[in-house]
Amino acid sequence: MTPGTISEYIDQYDGDVRQRLLIVYQLIRSAVPDEAEESISWRMPTFKLGTEPLFFFTGTKHHVGFYPTPDAITHFSAELADFGTTEHAIKLPHKSPLPTELISDIIAWRLQQLPST
Repeated sequence: MTPGTISEYIDQYDGDVRQRLLIVYQLIRSAVPDEAEESISWRMPTFKLGTEPLFFFTGTKHHVGFYPTPDAITHFSAELADFGTTEHAIKLPHKSPLPTELISDIIAWRLQQLPST
């Protein structure tokens, strides 16, 4: 069954992977505006503000995938040199500590890029 909420998505996982997904979720949730919507989009936990996608994340066998937009990945390219990245994703391997401070910095930077309302 496809999960309908972020909580259901995270609950599919066990142990360390579940804990890592929960930490990423909490870092995003605590930073985004209250009106940000949570959903599952592209089979991934998603945060949107209106129609603007803010963040996606996902669990895999070997890493947590964090999708903060290509601009954020480019902006933090030096800090992300030790992580696998693609144009859209940052791979946070399960074998390494979760870089919570870096994730928080990326979240804050991404939110600062939003147009003022």
